[in-house]
Amino acid sequence: MSDYNVEVIQSTDIEAVKIATGKCYNRTIGDKALLHIIEAGHLSVMEHSIATLDLTCSQKVLAQITRHRHFSFTVQSSRGMDMGSNGYINKEVNPFFKEFINNSIETSIANYNEAIKMGIPYEQAAYMLPLGSKVRLTISGNLRTWMEYLKKRVCKRASLEHRELAIEIYDVLHELYPNYINLDNLGICKNCKEASCDFTTHSRTQKEPIIIDLKHKE
Repeated sequence: MSDYNVEVIQSTDIEAVKIATGKCYNRTIGDKALLHIIEAGHLSVMEHSIATLDLTCSQKVLAQITRHRHFSFTVQSSRGMDMGSNGYINKEVNPFFKEFINNSIETSIANYNEAIKMGIPYEQAAYMLPLGSKVRLTISGNLRTWMEYLKKRVCKRASLEHRELAIEIYDVLHELYPNYINLDNLGICKNCKEASCDFTTHSRTQKEPIIIDLKHKE
């Protein structure tokens, strides 16, 4: 079962984009012409269609995703609700260190729950919550924002958790907009200037582009 539970709350169809784009040429725009415009890099027209999703991530990834400033966010409030039963995410791959992190997170959450039982207000007890604790949020963005987000976050240089989340978001949006939200239009890995696919490696190494994995997945 997915950690992220990405769900579509609402989405607008692509017709608003076609109508807006047609203003530039004083004529009706179809799929073929719109795809040509997108391929040419004129993504501003995609701002006229919007998708709203519900999803779950860790507090750690919440701090990353909110750096994408053209999204709108509404997040579970650690001041207004008990966060002790939300669970947590730990994507560490080293088995020994993964267990070490799990123990640390579980101790922090147990201490949080004990503080709540003692009558400590949610907003004060929240200082005890670890970065791995889960949070549920609603996020809205126009299609240009989603396209620019996905290109950055499905990359192997993104954190593992955020990459998994972004791929799940891609799957959902690709199903909604298959002609527009797809690997070719996103330009994933195209003209990449990074020396490595690994964020922790700054020397030039053999690349293993994520685009290969994604195309095999399709």
